[in-house]
Amino acid sequence: MKKYIFIITVIIISSCNNYKKTDSENQKTVKKELRPFFDSDEIEHFYLNFSDDDFYKLIRKDNKTEKELEFSDLFVGYYPDNIPEDFEKILLKHNYKKSKLNIKQQKRIESVFSEKDLPIPDAAACIAEYRDIFIFKKRGRIIGISKICFKCNRFQIIGSKIDVSIFGFPDELDKLKKIVRPENYSILVTE
Repeated sequence: MKKYIFIITVIIISSCNNYKKTDSENQKTVKKELRPFFDSDEIEHFYLNFSDDDFYKLIRKDNKTEKELEFSDLFVGYYPDNIPEDFEKILLKHNYKKSKLNIKQQKRIESVFSEKDLPIPDAAACIAEYRDIFIFKKRGRIIGISKICFKCNRFQIIGSKIDVSIFGFPDELDKLKKIVRPENYSILVTE
């Protein structure tokens, strides 16, 4: 009788192990099929060189002009909440500089802005300073916007039909920062 119980136990344990292997193989397949946040054919990057001193002066100012209010909403707030057609003009009006991105950089950026099969990242505790803004286009039309604060790992993504709540891991944001802000800042347009 002990012999039969031992054989049945071995069969059950080995079948459970096979089930776990099959389950992990299916998870690997899912990870390979992760989609980008935007179905874009062009990515543009805008960067603002704005000092902390200027930022604090603006925040403390009591009577802000309409332009300063718009900039404040753009730089630290949740503006825009939809995709304005003239968003590039708005960025340029507030002294954001457009970067020159090659195809390889755009592909690497697209891989960062894609679904992740990871736990939700921790929340940030500082005031966001959205110095980096990405515009995703399809046939010349803006289909998505992403505002990034590398300082405190905060972000705002507009226009994605995919769940973006699992974006914002420090290692992914570090990858993104290395793409668009290498040590020599050579990709920034100079005037």
